[in-house]
Amino acid sequence: MFSKEEYNLVEDILLNGNHFNRQQRAFIELFESKIIIASPGAGKTTSLAAKIILLLRYLYENGSRDGVCIITHTNVAVNEINTALQKAGIKSVSHPHFIGTIHEFFNRFCVTPYFKKEYGHNALVFGGPENNDKQFYKRYIGIKKSWIKQEKFRGFHKSIVNKIYNNPIFYNEKSEKIDMINRDNWAKFEKYKQDMIEAKLSRKMRGFLQYDDTFLFSKLFLNDLKFKSVIRNRFKYVFIDEFQDTTVEGIILLKEIFNDPKNVIQMVGDPYQTIMYEQPMPTLQENQLYRMNLSNRFGNAVALPLNQIMPEANIQVKEGKESFKPIILVYQEEQSIYPAYKNILDEYERENSIFKECDKADKVLIRNKGWASRVKEGVTYSKKKTNKRISKNVQLKNLIIDFICGEIIDEQMQPQDLKEWVINHPKIHEMNNILLNILKCNLNDDRKKQIRDIINCLLTEKNQETINVNNSLFRECESILHSNEYIEENTSKDINDIFTIHSVKGETLRSALIVNFDKGPLVDILLHQYGILDEINYKYTDRNLLYVALSRVTCLFVFAIHEDELTDEARERLSIHWIVRGIN
Repeated sequence: MFSKEEYNLVEDILLNGNHFNRQQRAFIELFESKIIIASPGAGKTTSLAAKIILLLRYLYENGSRDGVCIITHTNVAVNEINTALQKAGIKSVSHPHFIGTIHEFFNRFCVTPYFKKEYGHNALVFGGPENNDKQFYKRYIGIKKSWIKQEKFRGFHKSIVNKIYNNPIFYNEKSEKIDMINRDNWAKFEKYKQDMIEAKLSRKMRGFLQYDDTFLFSKLFLNDLKFKSVIRNRFKYVFIDEFQDTTVEGIILLKEIFNDPKNVIQMVGDPYQTIMYEQPMPTLQENQLYRMNLSNRFGNAVALPLNQIMPEANIQVKEGKESFKPIILVYQEEQSIYPAYKNILDEYERENSIFKECDKADKVLIRNKGWASRVKEGVTYSKKKTNKRISKNVQLKNLIIDFICGEIIDEQMQPQDLKEWVINHPKIHEMNNILLNILKCNLNDDRKKQIRDIINCLLTEKNQETINVNNSLFRECESILHSNEYIEENTSKDINDIFTIHSVKGETLRSALIVNFDKGPLVDILLHQYGILDEINYKYTDRNLLYVALSRVTCLFVFAIHEDELTDEARERLSIHWIVRGIN
């Protein structure tokens, strides 16, 4: 389908003049609906970028209006693909094509048009403060059931508000209506269900949504077959990257739209890297699969234990690629693990030029964040800093504006009009100076009262109940003011190199150390997969976690195991793939 010249172009851009292997080329030229299972280091992202570049160029040169839809799990992947496209001279993925996350796709093509059609607006706010929703439900039920505002029903009023907030609504296929789940098996649920559903829908109709609502309103939109047909006809080619991490409801809806002989839908990823505890393992049928299992990341020394842990993956390696036999580090004291790991790194750097010249990072991988201080004394696990920062002043102002909008019920104003009214109100401009003083001098009682008075001024104008300084809004303000004050290390000279396994998924490391405290399942899984333990019960996500951790490395993997967990038989059995060594 693609010429040698076209391949030369993408190989120069993406591979610095190297060439795609046979599996990668076969995937690039595969244009039938399939699930593509890509092993760690198989070049999935690069191959997908090449496929999209070549396909877009082909469609453009042939004057085709067939749309290409690329759905990714994160915006990082969007940026990676866009960067590759720009290098190929494709400035952006624009009409009739699409690239973005699954929520962005459904919000753009389903939720926004649904709200415009049904409610006459498309001003949507996702993930607003919990308190705003609850205050709305409290007022709504108070109006609907006026008796509930009596002092003797105060507890019941609060309880039903919490139930409205916590019980999800869904589209009931059987009744073809919006329904609600009785999450806590409340005995009086049926009596109040319709009022609870109406309260929740009334809030959502105004555009105040939670992220899962994307799929509910998309389902409602797609019940009209003509809208489903419009989307299906627009995009002939659909690529879903990291499908194993994609929301199940989203995958079901995508299949409903695009499972058609006229469409090509390809789901690309690695089901054995399903490590979110709520995410089920994808169901696979061999005749629907194409496997990219030739890894460029590591050599046979890493592939052998990987295939022992996850034989279904059947990872193959590139001839000549060198890695080092992984190490079982047998310890007595937890605090001895990290220094021993550092000594191993020094040893391998002295003795192996390949290891020394590798420019990838070395990381300690933990299953639970609380283990960080047990690996390195004085360390508290914290989320690593990101480049994007929003000033506290802006965070505070946005919080207060969103709070005010959530407190006001105004049938005459659309949500976006209401927000503009709040933003442009003279009292909000007055509030800016107070916020600056708060940032300089902190949030004391006097400044809380000043903010309260401004909020109440706007609420009074709209005939809403006023608030006091005990409102949870002020606790949220204090939380913002105290954010980012976290301890990285006791000394800034130390390197922060402790990460959860979840956080390094998608990365390539030079080496990794994994620890498994408190009888965590990872050691038992390892011993079971080597036939040392009989059948044991563990979650598939835990075996996948071990697989993800081990498959990050290009050179060396170290697994710290307490000496009490290893019998002589276990040491002997493991030594076929591992070096078993103690700490001197």
